[in-house]
Amino acid sequence: MTLLKQFMDWATASNKTSSSGFYYIRPPLLSIYLIVIGIILGVSGTALYIFFARSMNQQLNHRLITLVQAAAPSLDRIKSEKRPNFDRDIPWLSFSSNSEQSLEWFDTNGQVVAKQGKYFPPLPPPIKNPENKPIFQQKEQIRSVTIPIYADGVEKNTLQLKGYLRASESLREINRTLTHLQLGLWLGGSTALFLIGVSNIYLTHKAFEPTIKSFQQLKQFMAEASHELRNPLTKINFATETLLSHPEKIRRASDLRKLIMIQSSAEQMQRLLEDLLFLARTDSMPNSNEWEGSILTLSELLLPLVEHFQALARNQGIEFQTQLLDGLAIRGDASQLSRVFSNLLENAFKYTETGGKISLYLEKSKQRAIVSIEDTGIGIAPEQVPFIFQRFWRAEQARRTQEEGLGLGLAIVEALIKQHKGKIIVNSELNVGTCFKVYLPLV
Repeated sequence: MTLLKQFMDWATASNKTSSSGFYYIRPPLLSIYLIVIGIILGVSGTALYIFFARSMNQQLNHRLITLVQAAAPSLDRIKSEKRPNFDRDIPWLSFSSNSEQSLEWFDTNGQVVAKQGKYFPPLPPPIKNPENKPIFQQKEQIRSVTIPIYADGVEKNTLQLKGYLRASESLREINRTLTHLQLGLWLGGSTALFLIGVSNIYLTHKAFEPTIKSFQQLKQFMAEASHELRNPLTKINFATETLLSHPEKIRRASDLRKLIMIQSSAEQMQRLLEDLLFLARTDSMPNSNEWEGSILTLSELLLPLVEHFQALARNQGIEFQTQLLDGLAIRGDASQLSRVFSNLLENAFKYTETGGKISLYLEKSKQRAIVSIEDTGIGIAPEQVPFIFQRFWRAEQARRTQEEGLGLGLAIVEALIKQHKGKIIVNSELNVGTCFKVYLPLV
């Protein structure tokens, strides 16, 4: 019993992972990781770009203020000369060595008195400036600053407005630098993301190696334990069948009931072992198609099942409707596909009450055959539908309705359908019914 308990614990644990589940987990993990790293790199790069652009703009504003303050005392000389001579030793010339800069002098009415340079913004000077502070303007990739110029007035302790001075500088160099920065950040971020992705693939593979190895050991244990448990179960079945075949040797009725209980439990365990062995073989050889050359006609495959379940429907008082399209041929294993549709029909009859209705349809859609099994049974809650193909999983309402059941039937159904290169879709509504649709490729 200790071996049996350990085996069941390990088998239940296998519900949480599948043979190729680790390989399906890694790509989503890598994608999420790269998205997160990409967001971090993007935010960091954007913050760096904004900081650098703001710093360059502050430096530009400082240069313009320095230039305009150095050139402010020259307004009187500029106004006094009808043809200003900029070759003379004027203080601001030492600050205006940058060919991207220019200066403009204005009188009190905002009329240009003189200008020096080649980049001038197409804007009038802001002559209405009640606060008398430097005013920054920007247009057509030219940034400028304008200040009012005052001198001592006629009256004592008064200032008289003499005019305005505007210093400008082209943003061409700054924009070129920022464009190079953007390109560098983009190339650097892409390279970093690529290197992080490659290293993450390697590290993820290394991190999963122990888990994959442990899972392989788990599957090997399941296979070996199944074989080991078959022998004692076979002996139990043989012993109980022998005793039950001679009921005259059983003295008490309670002993007979116990023997029947033992036989039923042993048969249930035998079915469990067979199912687990099948799933273990499917896990180890998920793409094994020994039946590749077999061609089957679905309607002929389903007819024996229809006859069997029609009798069951009459006994249970359930309406059983069938509509099978002839001539739909597929490649597959007859016994495995019979098991698929038998499991689905058994579930439908198991969870449909007397007076209910079950339908079996065989149709064609493009190059696929569609087998639909629909019932008016207890249904499945929407939040539970994603779990119905997991091993050893059963919905709570199904447990209440039918205590028997191991939760392996639909897992086996899905595995067999995948082996046949098909797919299964389920639509269900609680207390309304369930519809399973199996899609299989036609030959």
